[in-house]
Amino acid sequence: MFIVPRSDFHFRLQSLFLLLLGVFVSCGSTPTVEVPIEEPTVVTPLFVPEIENQGFFAFSDKSIMKDMEIGSPAAIRRAAAKVRNPSTQPEKVILAVASSLMTIVWPSEQNSIAIPSDIAANAYTGAIESAKMGIYDVNTGNTDFFTMVLPSLVLLTSYNQTDYYNQSLATLLEALEMRPDSVLVQYLLGTLYQKMGDLNSSAQMFEKAAETTEHCFETNYALAQVLFSKGEYVRSQEIASRMLQAFPGNLKFLKLLSQIATKTGNYTLAESYINQVLQQEPENSQFLLLRVEVLLDQGNYVKAVSFLDIYARVDKSSKSYLLLRSRIQNEWNKNPVAAAATVEQALELYPNDSEVILAAAQLAAVTGNTVQGKTAGELADEILGREPDNDTAIFIRAKDALTRKDWDTAYSNTSRLMAKDTVSLVQKLLHIQACLGANQVKEAQTEVNLLYQQHKDSDDVKELYIRVQAAAGNKGEVRSLIASMLPSASSLLKSFLYYQRSLLATNDTDKLADLRQSLTANPRNTEALFELYEYYFDRKDYRKAQYYLKQVVSLNTNDEQILRLNAELDALLK
Repeated sequence: MFIVPRSDFHFRLQSLFLLLLGVFVSCGSTPTVEVPIEEPTVVTPLFVPEIENQGFFAFSDKSIMKDMEIGSPAAIRRAAAKVRNPSTQPEKVILAVASSLMTIVWPSEQNSIAIPSDIAANAYTGAIESAKMGIYDVNTGNTDFFTMVLPSLVLLTSYNQTDYYNQSLATLLEALEMRPDSVLVQYLLGTLYQKMGDLNSSAQMFEKAAETTEHCFETNYALAQVLFSKGEYVRSQEIASRMLQAFPGNLKFLKLLSQIATKTGNYTLAESYINQVLQQEPENSQFLLLRVEVLLDQGNYVKAVSFLDIYARVDKSSKSYLLLRSRIQNEWNKNPVAAAATVEQALELYPNDSEVILAAAQLAAVTGNTVQGKTAGELADEILGREPDNDTAIFIRAKDALTRKDWDTAYSNTSRLMAKDTVSLVQKLLHIQACLGANQVKEAQTEVNLLYQQHKDSDDVKELYIRVQAAAGNKGEVRSLIASMLPSASSLLKSFLYYQRSLLATNDTDKLADLRQSLTANPRNTEALFELYEYYFDRKDYRKAQYYLKQVVSLNTNDEQILRLNAELDALLK
């Protein structure tokens, strides 16, 4: 109630008296009486507390809406606990929103929040019901935080629609400006970015959401999954391993850890996780095929074929089955033609599938053949057209360019890989080869020196280290390295070392002796075979030259330069 100050009351009473007196005088002849008027005192304005305009949810306890907008499981439970006996429509609606968020966004959490009855029609529960049906509600009005956010729950309930992504992005970003610490919005944005293919932005959002929800299943699984997709296997494994301890035997984390271990080559660990998955889901064909993949990576082709044949009784047209069958045909049966035919069958069944196109590109890169008339580089370009940062496609593009001796293209692509946060050993080795081809010898030296310190037991690193030293003109060091490595070298490395030593020979006898020892260690060493071809061709012994060049052709059936030299030699002999 408003209380009028006393001084103001006196002033108003005097005014009323004068008014009545004036009326009386106008009606009779009573003499005028002058009444002194008291000056009014200064009136102090009354303090009326301002009520923050929260729209529909104008609760006196502002922490309710703060917690609801943060939207983490713990925050939602805190908010719901403050609305103990809902009597008004806003209280009933906010409890309905809280319960729905727990069910849709945080399904791993226990939800004890009951949805009240007799809730009148409203934009909030309407948006939730639309999302449950896979519809993005565009009629909420976007008047407050939840009318902007709730329609995007469809991200978690529908996997087919994509036409609402731009609108969802705009409203979620606006909501994030209103509440920058909202775990709910961070999680939804991370999901949206992931669906849109922006893995970097997705990881950033999931990272923020997981920072304040250390034990939340959904935020940590989402982060671990997107890091795996980005190739950040170490961090993904750390998160997944920690969460598996919190959720023992959880299938999602077991499956993710199986895939990480497979990708990183930890086959013993991969088998352990895969077996745990198959114990819970014996009919899980995906992980039966993943077991086949692990066996292939281990070189256990006999066992891999037996498991793949078991799977073939159920389905011979699945994508994974066809890709694994192609690998066996190429790697074990040594039949690239059959392998290409199998991949082409997969391309016909799954024409726009990135995994199938990449598998075709990898096969083309390894064999030097085309698949569906396309080279490895052309197939990789198809992926890069839709996924410009796809590491595998960039790698294949670079490898194809190296094969064709397109050094600039190879170097530009491997440089892109080297600029990534995580670079594998294979990618670094390819970059050093590209550096040598592009005459970037100093860069090659810098990179290979680091690798040689870190991977002294790797034959691939040893070989490339010697190549770089040779390119830099360090003949004395090359001779010393060859001498130190030969006694304990594997047959393949020994073949390379003898070949490399033949290039340093000062007379024909030593040169031929080293080349023959190189072929004794590895009869398929194309560099040694080609060196012998050139040796005899220079001496006009064309028959012997042809003998060695024919072997090179049989090992490089698609190398245009080799085929041209062979045709010229055939013409010369005729």
